[in-house]
Amino acid sequence: MATDRAAVPSVLAAAALLLWPALWNGYPIVFADTGTYLSQALHLYAGWDRPVFYSLFMLPLHGTVTTWPIVVVQALATAWVLRLVCRVLLPGLPAMGFVAGVAVLAVCTWLPWMVCELMPDVFTPLLILVLCILGLTPERISGRERAALVLLAAFMIACQQSSVPLSAALLGVLVLVRRLSIMPWPGLRCWRLLALPPALAVMALCAVNLGAHGRFEVSPFGNVFLLARVIYDGPGMLALQRGCPASGWRLCPFLGRFPPLSDDFIWAPDSPLNLAGGAKAVSRDADAIIAKAVAYDARGVVRAALANTLEQLRRFDSGDGLEAWPEQVTPWIERDFPQAEQAAYATALQQRGLLRVPPALVTLHRITALGGIAACGLLLPLAVRRRAACLGFLTAVLIALPVSAAITGALSTPHDRYQSRIMWLPPLIAAVSPGSLRRTPA
Repeated sequence: MATDRAAVPSVLAAAALLLWPALWNGYPIVFADTGTYLSQALHLYAGWDRPVFYSLFMLPLHGTVTTWPIVVVQALATAWVLRLVCRVLLPGLPAMGFVAGVAVLAVCTWLPWMVCELMPDVFTPLLILVLCILGLTPERISGRERAALVLLAAFMIACQQSSVPLSAALLGVLVLVRRLSIMPWPGLRCWRLLALPPALAVMALCAVNLGAHGRFEVSPFGNVFLLARVIYDGPGMLALQRGCPASGWRLCPFLGRFPPLSDDFIWAPDSPLNLAGGAKAVSRDADAIIAKAVAYDARGVVRAALANTLEQLRRFDSGDGLEAWPEQVTPWIERDFPQAEQAAYATALQQRGLLRVPPALVTLHRITALGGIAACGLLLPLAVRRRAACLGFLTAVLIALPVSAAITGALSTPHDRYQSRIMWLPPLIAAVSPGSLRRTPA
């Protein structure tokens, strides 16, 4: 199938619609991690907690002049992927129908806020859609588009460590859908195409970590996040109390100084983690402490993981992280960008503490998300009977919700921002699936 060049104006229009939160704010939205992403590539260092690939993506776009091109490119990429989804599931959808649909998403979901944020969060839901296209409908896009999607998916996986297990789970889902003969089994070339993105991403992550940290691993210090979770769930603290001081763990001298929240344990300057030498040093003890926690109270670890997953599933309110970040982001803007950019950043609503998602929109986003989940559940049996292309999309989106919650909630800490970033997918797929089903013979 040839590339849909006629869709270019509609993609541009859709991208423009997705930029409204940044325009309202007066500047792209920032988060605590934005400072790290802005600085890594610019100052040639690799942080222990964040891959460098999103930082490398940002650098040529902002060029230490302005960050606006970053969110513009994110909007264009989002609009293009959405157009491809509509094209493979709803061939013949008019351009104005597509733009109108994106306008609804721009109002009724959290999507445009992620697009406008200097963070890779929007790549998580886009990755789910891209893998579905590659795994379920590759014959409906051109060879150039397939190649572009493979590279885009590899980049998106490499941007966030949580995307590695998420992509692995999604590949399993897509293979299972095909193997059950619900849909025609594709050739070997298709599965090679689908396996390429995670393979490329893993190799890239390992290579960078080898050069930066001397460790050929996907996430050399990722066990620190799991350590914090296990400690604050109880079993990890029990392991520390029983093992210290004989174990010689670096956290032992600070047992009486643990803050009440796991986020403070990881990020506060005076936390036990930092007092003990930082994440890289404590990471050397983390696996042993986690293993002891599991040995002492395996059921407690499992119960806590399930409870955190359920907690994450219910937490998806819009607006998490919209406060100002004067210590985490402002110093990098002031250090590396011109005065005009500094002034635009400083006068934005967010930096003045005035950026909020209107309560009515928060409610609308939640209703839209829940309605989308319910609609996907109702459409799934019909898609199975008709062996429709939308079946794989419906299945992948519904399974991605608990899988993502388990990765972020059980392995890290439940936050609204983690689950809200994928909650616009069910309404999208629920909206395009009826049209896809009508085009599929019963």
